[in-house]
Amino acid sequence: MAIVPARLIAACRIASRSARRVARRRPRGRIASASRCARGLAAGLIAAALVALPPVIAPARADDAPPAPAPAAPDGAVLRAELVYRTSGTFMLGGLPMTLHARTTTSWHVADGHYETHLHMDTVDFDELSNGRVGPDGELAPDRFTEKRPFHAAEAVIIDWPKATIQFGPAAPVPAPAAGAQDRLSLQFELARLRARHPESYGTGTTHAVTMIGTRSLDPWTFTVGPEETIETGMGSTRAVRIWARRPVRDVEETIEVWLGVDLRWMPVRIRMVDRNRSVIDSVLQSAQFP
Repeated sequence: MAIVPARLIAACRIASRSARRVARRRPRGRIASASRCARGLAAGLIAAALVALPPVIAPARADDAPPAPAPAAPDGAVLRAELVYRTSGTFMLGGLPMTLHARTTTSWHVADGHYETHLHMDTVDFDELSNGRVGPDGELAPDRFTEKRPFHAAEAVIIDWPKATIQFGPAAPVPAPAAGAQDRLSLQFELARLRARHPESYGTGTTHAVTMIGTRSLDPWTFTVGPEETIETGMGSTRAVRIWARRPVRDVEETIEVWLGVDLRWMPVRIRMVDRNRSVIDSVLQSAQFP
């Protein structure tokens, strides 16, 4: 969820800037040919990252069997899941609209009072990993969040709840957020838990404040619970509840929208994000396995 579009496209922007620098370093008489070569290199890198993929999983036929019920703990919590999404994105690069297509796989596992969830987006080789503790009510308390972007070293955030500190990468620890804070990946599963365990508090129109743990900062968000909708997925139509938030940043509005499947143990069936650069990432569930 995962997913921060501006960071995913950073590698493409770097390629374009590198191409211009290559052209400027060439002798005057060879600028034109060098520029063409450099532009070709940048275009190749961008094409490799943004090549459109065919649909990774065909929509289910009417006679296909429905997915097996999610294995659950006595309290109804899903213990293990593998969710595959078809992801599309749009953004501006050099004044031109660009499109991204990818297969995103998110795994979820709970055991012995701990959880781990991992997201991988194949086309741009983007990864997120979150692990932490599960409390008495099933609440998630992230201990570590890691994000790996293309052409960048992995960035890690460590939360030491007993010491009440949080450390962003190599920086010195600073005071931790209040209990209930979630990282960019654990958020969707915590929303699923809250809606499943406390439906009386998460009815239509209710609002809920969440502190989001990023790789470099803590950001406040306020989520609103919407009415039940019908979402088209790779497995057919499914009922879902949309939980969304908007946050003004300068002259734009960042948006996070998560649709939780009513008949899929509240696992996320669609995730849509708009960042401060007006880039859009939209992931729609294609398959769900509960091994």
